[in-house]
Formats: sequence, structure tokens, C-alpha cells
Amino acid sequence: MNELLQRLDPTVLYAAEQDMWVRLEDDGMATIGATHLVAHHGQFMLFSPRPVGTRIARDRSLGVMETAKTAVAVHAPLSCEIVEVNPAVLADVTLIEREPYAAGWMFRVRPTALAGEGASLLDAEAYAQWLAPRLAEKMAPPIDRGVDFDVDPLRGW
Repeated sequence: MNELLQRLDPTVLYAAEQDMWVRLEDDGMATIGATHLVAHHGQFMLFSPRPVGTRIARDRSLGVMETAKTAVAVHAPLSCEIVEVNPAVLADVTLIEREPYAAGWMFRVRPTALAGEGASLLDAEAYAQWLAPRLAEKMAPPIDRGVDFDVDPLRGW
């Protein structure tokens, strides 16, 4: 599992609870994507983002990604307004898995509360330290929908 920690991109910040990354841009905007860890939910088949112009509070839904077995909510790592959705990801959702920190970015946003929320974002080293004791749980396979179960909203399925 150490190789999973080594794949973290040192050029972005991480929202630990959401498994999302944020790249703060020089123009005041931010680019948001899912970490490489979300690929362990299964192969994504569909990405349904909220519309451009939508204002989202931190930890609220930016949209949904779906696999054959589960739907995974995409939680906002910071409060923002959606400015752009990556058209390449809309055309080929597997980019999120194949190139999570490059071509697989999901949103460009205008942060609306960065001054108060920026401290919650972690650099790669701090995220790796936070993640290490939780990695086994995060890599657990999704729940089989063919069985009666209770949904855990904190795990996303």
C-alpha cells in the first residue's frame, strides 16, 4: 500500500475527508480533481457534474460518479462556484482514473471562502501522514448492492 502513498502529486493540496485534490491557480481560480484512490471504487462509467454557475458549500455535492455497482458522490473540498467542467472527462470518464492529477481534472472553480477553509487543505506529505493509518479502510471494496445493507454516507456508498 506504500506505492499508493508514493503516487500522491506534490504540486496539489488535498482535502483528506473527500479524497479530492485542489490546485490553486495564480488567477485566483482553483482546479479540482479526484485522487488516484477513488479508482478503487471500480471502473467509472458516468460522471454527472452539477451545472456551471452552481455555488457549492464545502463538503456538499459537486456531482456524482457511477460505476457498474455504485454511485460515488463528489464532495466539494472547498466552498466555490463552478466555472468549468472538464469536457474531456465528460467524454471519457476513465481519464479520472488514468490521469487523475493531469488530464483527469474535473472542475475549475472560483473559491468563495478560501480564507476560512484553506487551512483544511493538506500538502502531499501531511495528507500521506493522515492517510497512512486509514488506507486499508479506504481500499476496502465497495459494498455489494445485491445484499441488504445500510448506506454509510461517510464512505460514499
